[in-house]
Amino acid sequence: MNIKTKTIMGLTTLFAILLASLIPAVAGAHVEMSPSQAPAGKPVSLSFEIPHGCDGAATTSIVVQIPKEADDMTASAVEGWNAKTTPETLTWTGGPLPDHQTEDFPFRATLYGKKGETVMFKTVQKCQGGAQTAWIQATPPGGEEPEHPAPAVTLTSAAAVPASENQAAGNQSADSGANETGEPTASAVDSGDSGSDDDGGNGKTLILIVIAGLAIGTVAGLVVRARRKGQGQ
Repeated sequence: MNIKTKTIMGLTTLFAILLASLIPAVAGAHVEMSPSQAPAGKPVSLSFEIPHGCDGAATTSIVVQIPKEADDMTASAVEGWNAKTTPETLTWTGGPLPDHQTEDFPFRATLYGKKGETVMFKTVQKCQGGAQTAWIQATPPGGEEPEHPAPAVTLTSAAAVPASENQAAGNQSADSGANETGEPTASAVDSGDSGSDDDGGNGKTLILIVIAGLAIGTVAGLVVRARRKGQGQ
């Protein structure tokens, strides 16, 4: 084997090694959460890291669904972007962020759940030309990572949602259901029941008044009859 052949074989091997090292890096270029772990029940600062665009197109918008395990979640400002917080989503619009550049989108939140549980933040990345990527897939425990996994945080401690917040969420859900179905809410039912009790009380009072009136009339009649009989004698 001459030197030229050895050189070609060496370069081929080196190229194969470099290519193999690059493939995992490209496959793992997902929307990441930083940090990936956080305590429960305490306000924490987190951020989404956007590593690339949509198939080469620049990123123009990030929309994140607020999970039920999160509270007091607020989008933080990013230079060149408009941050917006609603009860359901966090949104950043602006840029555009070129495909080869990375940007962090910070926010604050208080997370709830058991230690070791994972809180997912389903995210939709929108890009120029109408392209978009939905990072919404769950990664099964011990399983293979999906193509578009949702960024997530693993809880390092446990904290339950406060009872007052559970009640507020229940009331909001009931009101929302009433608006959608036309059914009365629990508070409306309670109000109606109260009104029924009042009507029943008023009816009973009226009956007692009638009975008392009849009794008084009967007694008065007996007195009059007794007087007439006494005068007749």
